[in-house]
Amino acid sequence: MRITTKGRYAIRAIVNMAASNENKPISIKSISNSEELSPIFLEQIFTKLKKAGITESVRGASGGFKLAKELDQITVLDVLEAVEEGVVLAPCTAGEGNCDRSVDCGLANFWYETEQGIRDQLQNKTVQSIMDQYISQG
Repeated sequence: MRITTKGRYAIRAIVNMAASNENKPISIKSISNSEELSPIFLEQIFTKLKKAGITESVRGASGGFKLAKELDQITVLDVLEAVEEGVVLAPCTAGEGNCDRSVDCGLANFWYETEQGIRDQLQNKTVQSIMDQYISQG
């Protein structure tokens, strides 16, 4: 399983928004500047985050994006699934037709179990828990 740049940037942007300690709209330009990320790439990411219901847009002079859910209701898995092409470990876990050997392969169950463990970890990590454990230290 490889988390793409899009997935990593999405998590960084959401954590940046959470660190503002206010759920006021934040412009993509502001996030782009503080995180040193491409604003064009962030626009693509925020389109997907909005579609998934993780963020919402606010129009106007003080507009931008804000979180649509509480920090403890947004999981890392939610964010990754919103922006990635799928969060899968191996072709056999990607669904029917992705691996010709998945029915006869003795390792298919191993890959399913391993992927489920990773998915559980990503589901159990909320933005709030990341803020508490890794960001708000100090």
